[in-house]
Amino acid sequence: MEIQLHGTLPSPITLWSMQHRSVRQILKSGKVYRPREEHCWPAVEEGPTAAPQDLRAQFARAYDWMAERLDHRDPRPDPSLRWPVWAYWSLGPSGMGKPDLRSLRQLEPGVMLELRVDAARVLLSDMDGWHGPLNDSFWGPGEPPFDEDRPTSSLSHRERTYVERAKRRSWRRCLAVNPRRFTQAVLWEIRPDDVVSHRFFKGHPLPTLSH
Repeated sequence: MEIQLHGTLPSPITLWSMQHRSVRQILKSGKVYRPREEHCWPAVEEGPTAAPQDLRAQFARAYDWMAERLDHRDPRPDPSLRWPVWAYWSLGPSGMGKPDLRSLRQLEPGVMLELRVDAARVLLSDMDGWHGPLNDSFWGPGEPPFDEDRPTSSLSHRERTYVERAKRRSWRRCLAVNPRRFTQAVLWEIRPDDVVSHRFFKGHPLPTLSH
């Protein structure tokens, strides 16, 4: 059973965010960190190689949707800010403790930040449920109320509007979270006084294939 916790979260809450090492330097200097859109694309592409243009656009729509949901909860501090900071809240069966960097297997060197943040600034989402927006597909029990195999180009404007609204309504299910499942978090910025601790890590690059 899913549990919607946003209205009853104890505050502040603890989050863990994996960032480039330069983010630690920004925060150490007393400045607020907000992600720049051009630095978010590697995450949006979901991998080390460039995604096809249509897939990039699909991922961007998913991240835009999550940003819109956060905007309803905590209005963005700057209209030019497109995407939020991402973090972990719960690691599922492992609970809400410190993530094990050996199991997370970060590809690039970076820093893991432990944050204590006012719950009103945070939007939580189920990590598995997030694949609904990412895959641009209906997410929920049972069959979707439309034919997902039917090409969008064959739909009328009215049908396309209905399909898009039905999909986006289903995506909201990923915002119902359960601490026994992998749960991620987004927030607009990291402030210097949010940081409780940090730990640098080397990363584990993917092995190169020999020919």
